[in-house]
Amino acid sequence: WYHSDDLGYYDEDGDFFVIDRLKELIKCKLYDIAPGPIENCIREHPSVSEVAVVAKPYGLEREQPMAFVTKLPGKE
Repeated sequence: WYHSDDLGYYDEDGDFFVIDRLKELIKCKLYDIAPGPIENCIREHPSVSEVAVVAKPYGLEREQPMAFVTKLPGKE
């Protein structure tokens, strides 16, 4: 299991769908980072279809941003 603080569900085929965020900020060192601006920046790449940025645990009480990216078919 991966705990991402996102809200989602899976269907009878085992496909997983993320539909909302439970937590809006990523706590990275002394900063609160909103994932939305990072997603918007990555989404501008011409090969990107979809992107989601979540908090990845880092150390005892810290997090770092991690992006899941789906590229467009036929793109690198």
